[in-house]
Amino acid sequence: MTPTNPVVNPPDSITNMREGARPFRVSRKPHRKMTFTGLDIGTTKICALIGEIDTTGLVTVLGLATVPSQGMLRGVVTDLDQTVSSIREVISRAEEIAKVRVSDVIVGLAGGYIQCRELRATVNVTNPERGISRSDIRRVISKAIDGQCPEGQEVLHQIPQRYLIDDGPILHPEKFCSRELGVEMLMVSAAVTAAQNIVRAVGNAGFRVSGIYLEPLASSLAVLNQDDKELGTLLIDIGGGTSDVAIWAGGSVRYTGVVPFGGDSITEDVHKAMRISRYDAENLKRNSGHCLVEAIDKTEMIDVREALTGKTTHRSRRELANVIGCRAEEILELVKHKVERIPAWQDVHGGIVLTGGTSLQKGIDKLAEEVFNKPCRLGHPTGLCGVASLASSPIFSTGVGLVLYGVEHENETDLLHSGIITRWIAHIKKMIDWTG
Repeated sequence: MTPTNPVVNPPDSITNMREGARPFRVSRKPHRKMTFTGLDIGTTKICALIGEIDTTGLVTVLGLATVPSQGMLRGVVTDLDQTVSSIREVISRAEEIAKVRVSDVIVGLAGGYIQCRELRATVNVTNPERGISRSDIRRVISKAIDGQCPEGQEVLHQIPQRYLIDDGPILHPEKFCSRELGVEMLMVSAAVTAAQNIVRAVGNAGFRVSGIYLEPLASSLAVLNQDDKELGTLLIDIGGGTSDVAIWAGGSVRYTGVVPFGGDSITEDVHKAMRISRYDAENLKRNSGHCLVEAIDKTEMIDVREALTGKTTHRSRRELANVIGCRAEEILELVKHKVERIPAWQDVHGGIVLTGGTSLQKGIDKLAEEVFNKPCRLGHPTGLCGVASLASSPIFSTGVGLVLYGVEHENETDLLHSGIITRWIAHIKKMIDWTG
């Protein structure tokens, strides 16, 4: 069967870090080399990225592979067997390039089954004179999320944005003297069944889930710097089936959300308007497409092969740009409508960062500047060694971010939140160990 979205797989050769890029180093330096595998299961493609961290904190990409996604739609498993087969294939390809064996993966979650809620709570500090303890911090977070998770959902992330002590707001309250401790935090939850099906697919493919992470947060790790997060930035990760959103301000994430449209919607419009196959529509969109009609010369023509008759006809490239631009603008307007209702939007003083495969569509950054009336740039993972010329593409922002998340949180007990999803992961691990 011809894939609806052709995916180019990386070559077996390992390339050096891009010239001029600063090496990415993490503050957490292990005592030995360690490898982490990020698995980005999208609607259009499934990406596996294997990264290594050495004892200096340097992160190197060892292997990277993509395959067309089968059995997924907007972050939800629709055919378990097809998804399992795709996961096996993509990790096998990444292993071949990296020359390592993979047993555990960090999986990204995204889709309409994810919910985000801002919470607040205050507790009395147990011993104000001795200062705020870790126990006090755990108590205030527990109080904030207690009873707040919607029915059928499980807490995926609990992200403190800032703490409040007697002297005012603070990011790290431990050991500070205060009578009270407050927290303003973000709770991210996922529909249990949707998350379980993804974990089941990974387990049936023969791998263990060592961590789960929200994909727009993973992409943020890969493409945003500290200045972006402090000044206020709207990240839009435009994938095949969805556009994932994250607002950062004051150094912390303030909101996450999803718009259920992405690059596949643009391809579908081209497919219908030009009366060509979806495969040809995807290639035409990538090779000749543009989001701005005014950027295309009026006389420029393109050749298209009609699906029904097989005849090649001449069409105006401006016509193609109009189709692409209209749908791209609609997606951006839907994002704008969603974030304008969020109080944190008022703190976005920096601008817009676009990433994901559809961010490579020509002219979409200029279109975003017009829609939001804010500066916009493309977000590329930078400073990576190894297959960096490939991993630095916005297509792989989530995969890179998942590896970085694993590196930064390797020794933390909350890599997997305790709950239904975690118990399901533990169950899958036991099944793999027993069958292995």
